[in-house]
Amino acid sequence: MFKGWTDSKDIVRAWQFKTGARSERLAVLNAAWEKEMGHLAQHWKLQGVRRGILYVIPKSPAAALELRMRIPTLLRSLNKYFKSAWIKDIKTSALRPARI
Repeated sequence: MFKGWTDSKDIVRAWQFKTGARSERLAVLNAAWEKEMGHLAQHWKLQGVRRGILYVIPKSPAAALELRMRIPTLLRSLNKYFKSAWIKDIKTSALRPARI
């Protein structure tokens, strides 16, 4: 390594420690989502987790409403895969097209 340079794996490790995000957690979350939601998972796309809030992109307004009705059950079923309750809430979000 050159003098004054930082190794990228050290930066990633520091970021993961600071934010509390671990790639293992995200992989487990994705697998748990697919398992718990079954065929309904195709109607919702996981966008990300920030400060314990899981952001999901619904494919339609009906899918968004269905998700909102299932939030309490989903929180319990997703958090059982982790040592502590990691997911505090689930919110829908929409991708906005980029402005030109």
